[in-house]
Amino acid sequence: MSAPSDLSVVIPTHNGGGVLHRALEALQAQDAPRDRFEIIVVDDGSTDGSTEGLQAKKGPVALRLLRQANRGIAAARNLGAAEAKGRALLFVDADVWATPGLVSAHLAYHASRRDLGVQGRLVQHPDSLTTFFMRAQHRVMIHSTWRRREGMSPFHVISRNFSVDADAFRRASGFDEGFRGYGWEDIELAYRLVRSGVTLRYEPTALAHHFHIQTLDELREKLRQAGEGAVYFWRKHDRDWRLGLFLEILPVLLPLKWLVYRSGIVTAALRPVLRVAERAGLLVVCGELYSHLIWQSFYDGVFAGMRQPPEQAVGQAGAQRS
Repeated sequence: MSAPSDLSVVIPTHNGGGVLHRALEALQAQDAPRDRFEIIVVDDGSTDGSTEGLQAKKGPVALRLLRQANRGIAAARNLGAAEAKGRALLFVDADVWATPGLVSAHLAYHASRRDLGVQGRLVQHPDSLTTFFMRAQHRVMIHSTWRRREGMSPFHVISRNFSVDADAFRRASGFDEGFRGYGWEDIELAYRLVRSGVTLRYEPTALAHHFHIQTLDELREKLRQAGEGAVYFWRKHDRDWRLGLFLEILPVLLPLKWLVYRSGIVTAALRPVLRVAERAGLLVVCGELYSHLIWQSFYDGVFAGMRQPPEQAVGQAGAQRS
């Protein structure tokens, strides 16, 4: 058995294709000492051959490949964490390309502190803005969300670039594998970590680029799954009103949400406006109108989840973040 390392980078992948290989190249080119971290790729039932031959590839940083049947991103991360030898775990997705100092920035904190989680900074890679929809979404996204550097809120955790003390992660029992669809498994873990005494820190110098191109229909399906997952999240934590307010699914809010997103009245009025705005190339206007359609899908999932009995209201198997 090899000696423990300071940090294990865990990358879940499902049909990661070329973006996975670019992510691994970026990790092999880190400025951190090569013996201080390892890379673990967990193939979550890929069918595109993207992980074939990875184990045989030689690089300066030790790399291991694990495989499992398609069980979802939470299960893939948990498998990687279970096999990790690092004192800290860094979760990076297959479509996230690290800048050269990312690992060093995470290591700097975990070398001297325990019971700590570190959230790195993510920015959309400019080369991914290849479609009108991607550019419109990018224009309306809030990139300057304020985060407290020390004692960051768990609601700001994104596990595409998040490290945590390995012992604390295991005490918290890792990611909840009930989240089989898109979203919330990272925030829900952070929610439990903070309750167990873990401090969260935001470190913008731990920078990575997110390279993912998607369509409106793909994003709407993800948000439908996220709506069901939000119900599961809220019910799991005893329907706490503060959590329900954050998730925007408190029962007192739902009549208004139904009127705006489910009745069809608002959507019917906005669709002709969207067609005109698309023809005119109005990015910001289209971005806001796309957001309405995305939220409509979210509440499709929320209302579906609310209709399910609690024992069945778990995130459904669906899109993977590759």
